[in-house]
Amino acid sequence: MPAEQALAEARKRTGPSGGGHLAFRARLEESSAFLAPVALIGGLSLAGGGYELSDRHVAGLVVWLVVVGLLVLGAAGRAILGKPFYWASGLILGFALWSAISSLWSGSVELSVAEADRVLVYLGVFLAAFLLAQTDQRRQRFGEGIAIAITGVVLLALATRLMPHVFDLSAEKVNGSRLRYPLGYWNAIGLFCAMATLFLLWMTRRSLVPWLRWFSAAAIPPIFLALYLTYSRGGILVVVVAGALLLALSTDRLWMLATALSGVIGAVPAVLYVAAHDPIANNVEESGLLVEQGLITLLLILAGSAVALLLFWALRRAERDRPAPVVRALAISRDPRVLRGIGVAVLVVLVVLGIAVGGKAWNRFSSADLGVSAQPGEHFSEVSSGGRVQFWEVALKAFGEEPLLGKGAGTYQFSWNEHRPLDMPVKDAHSLYLQPLAELGILGGVLIVAMVLFLLGVGFWTWRAASGRQRELYGVLLSVSFAFALGSAFDWFWQIAVVGSVFFMATAALVAARCSQIWRAGATARAREGTDPGAPGRRRFSVAVVGLAIAWLTMLALIGPLLVDREIHQSTDAIEAGEFESAVNHAKTARSIEPWAATPYRQLGLLAEANGEYEEAIHRFGQAIDREDRNWSLYYLRARTEHKAGQNEAAQADLEEAKRLNPLETCLSEGFEGEGEGC
Repeated sequence: MPAEQALAEARKRTGPSGGGHLAFRARLEESSAFLAPVALIGGLSLAGGGYELSDRHVAGLVVWLVVVGLLVLGAAGRAILGKPFYWASGLILGFALWSAISSLWSGSVELSVAEADRVLVYLGVFLAAFLLAQTDQRRQRFGEGIAIAITGVVLLALATRLMPHVFDLSAEKVNGSRLRYPLGYWNAIGLFCAMATLFLLWMTRRSLVPWLRWFSAAAIPPIFLALYLTYSRGGILVVVVAGALLLALSTDRLWMLATALSGVIGAVPAVLYVAAHDPIANNVEESGLLVEQGLITLLLILAGSAVALLLFWALRRAERDRPAPVVRALAISRDPRVLRGIGVAVLVVLVVLGIAVGGKAWNRFSSADLGVSAQPGEHFSEVSSGGRVQFWEVALKAFGEEPLLGKGAGTYQFSWNEHRPLDMPVKDAHSLYLQPLAELGILGGVLIVAMVLFLLGVGFWTWRAASGRQRELYGVLLSVSFAFALGSAFDWFWQIAVVGSVFFMATAALVAARCSQIWRAGATARAREGTDPGAPGRRRFSVAVVGLAIAWLTMLALIGPLLVDREIHQSTDAIEAGEFESAVNHAKTARSIEPWAATPYRQLGLLAEANGEYEEAIHRFGQAIDREDRNWSLYYLRARTEHKAGQNEAAQADLEEAKRLNPLETCLSEGFEGEGEGC
């Protein structure tokens, strides 16, 4: 059998071609690949980004059920597996297991288990995406699904600012000058703006749906306006750096650059209008001006989109007619020597700037002064790190105290309270790479860096081995993955489930493509030698069994904390409704589900204290302290109750311990006056 014929026969066994049944299945699988990321990203975004444990765990259970369904339907048998998949999934699972193991010495078993569960949710996202993105067509649709979902989230965020009278949202969700709904954090919206820009530039060139190309060109100006309204310096940095990477990876770089500039031109009038009008810029209502200025801004950005479409039409016409200047410009843009020259020039400029102003800039960046401008537009020119340098210093100090094992997953907040130089509450180190060092020691730091670098490395080799349309797809997926990796170096995007899920979806598609490339290369070589290239789905039964086992164990791990969280919320609601007995019962149920968790005992202590049962409350707070002995607030609560019970010596001892664990907490210096208001 000729080599080409043998390879074709092997591909038929794994491809969607064939009769009507196979064609229908292929269309269904492609639709699923498109809709799955839309559903996950949209659902998590509307749930506040998935930051809260309950929302994150519900999403995780759904994702793992999808994994189970895919495995039961035989997805493992049809999947092309290889070393990239085994290494990637192994590193993610290894990080989750090490986080769980850290609960053995952690200052809080509850928090460490929650962090391990977070990683298991991401593992589920990775596995589901890998199984869905098994063919070139499905990867194309998968990429478009992610793009549409992220763009929709950003456009929704922008609409809530421009049409507040249409979107009846609580002040808590939209207050402040910075665009933060629906993810709850302006820098997360800024990162989504950067990711959306990358995807939209790619879709203007490579979408298989014609109207999506035009939609993408029209959506770029509103995305830029939304990025401005986040006032996110990190978002600007990521869109510039990741955008430069996308241009470097794409043969369409000249057209993408021109399309991006068209988007900037379309966004400028609306941005200038917003900058000149305080109500819309600061999101402050002034005699109905906010709604009026929002509608004017909406008209300006719609006009900007129309201009961007007109310029996009002109670019397409120039591409079709290919006049001599365009041909020469394309040849120059695709010359590797030009690209290397630009890279060297940029590096030289950065070195010169570093030498000239680096010292002064670093002093301002690392300053503990958190003062910010009253004008939101001036945030872009601020050099201060917003306390990040101090967050990182505390993380490194905690790592220095326990370099081998760390303090335990999820316990950075305790290290911050104990060592913080700033009087501000912080739960995360604002760095995906430094926080594991503090919490999980050297092994945790190595695992997280190895995981991110490996996934990015697989993405690079996937892009390098591809050609044509697929290479452009892998280029944008790699750029979006890099955007997350870069942004997570200075922010807490890891804790926002929807943002982390985008990273794992994009890298899963790249890993699936790399496994396919490796198999095809091997199959081609074997076919040329006259041997059977083999089907890629052989001997996958054991993989499916292992996958199902991991899925069920993970779902069990997710259900416990989810039920505890629900019971504690129901207990709190019962208190507000005046149903004391019901509140106690819910707290006791939470305790029975997770006896190692501190939260149920804290809730029982608060209920006993409110009911005047001080000895019972002291006992319950003591049980909570046994499970979370670095939490200053538990010592304070016990001290407050001991004070009410007349045990002043014990109360003073607990108060001193609370002060040791959180020296800058001002309410502790006030003793028990006002019964602890502010604590």
